[in-house]
This record gives sequence, structure tokens and C-alpha cells, in this order.
Amino acid sequence: MNAPLTPSYTNEVSAEYLRTLNKSVFTEEQLAGFSEETLAIFRKQQAYTAAHPPIGIFRLATEGSQTQRGGVVKKTQSFLTFTLDNGQEVNAAHKGDYVMYSDGTTAQIVTGAGQSNSDYALVGSRLSNGDEIINTLQGCGLWVERNGVPMADDFLPPVDS
Repeated sequence: MNAPLTPSYTNEVSAEYLRTLNKSVFTEEQLAGFSEETLAIFRKQQAYTAAHPPIGIFRLATEGSQTQRGGVVKKTQSFLTFTLDNGQEVNAAHKGDYVMYSDGTTAQIVTGAGQSNSDYALVGSRLSNGDEIINTLQGCGLWVERNGVPMADDFLPPVDS
């Protein structure tokens, strides 16, 4: 018997999905129980997200992520672990980790979320051989790109090929 296939995720999402990223996890009844200070912080965050709506996402790459040319992210040394729907645990990938190809060659991940974001590798990270990570096994860990809010200078920087 074959093991169930693990779905893969990309950065492609619908406008409807992006709108859900600003939806509060709290009901008005729950908010009524917040202290004035906590409620003020929450309302300030709500105003910020309304002023800067999501325009895109970047998912964290993991062990098992694939590249455009057929490479696969292999064992990483990350402390961030995701438990997939099938119960499998995979570690997040980082800039500096390696991808392996079916012919036994490897390439290093050379771009990621930036130093201030622990250099996590992302769907969209580039490799030392010009390849690019195109999917990930986890669907919950992501960075949100917001209208009018620049990403860090070292967030997925361009790479000379």
C-alpha cells in the first residue's frame, strides 16, 4: 500500500484568501472583555492592517520542498518544525541549506527571508545554480506582503545568474 501523498503549497493564493488574512480571530464579545490597554493595541493593529491590505504571501520552504528543475530540499538543521496533516514532521529550510537533484548534484539556497527573519528559505528562494524553490509541504507558515509596506532589503534579493 502506498503512503498518502502530501500536498504541496505555492505562493499562489486567491484574493479571497488574502482578505481572510485581516480577519480577526476574536469576536466582539471577546473584545469586550479586553482591558482598555489591550483593546487599544488591538484596534491600532486593525487600523494598520486595514490601511495596508495583504497583496501576496511567501510560504516557508521545508525539507521536501521542490525546485523548478526537480531538486528537493534535504535534511536541514532548523529548530522550526512543522507537523503535516499526515503526521510527518519536517524542518524549515534556511539560506545555506542544500537541495539535491536526482543525478546526485547539489545546490545551496542563497536567498531567503532576510537576516532579521532568521534567513528562512521561502517558496521563491534562489539557489546557487540559478534554480528556484517552487513549493513547500506546509501550508501555515508564511510572510504576508502588504500594500505600501516594503520588505527588508535582503528579503529574496535578486541574484546575478
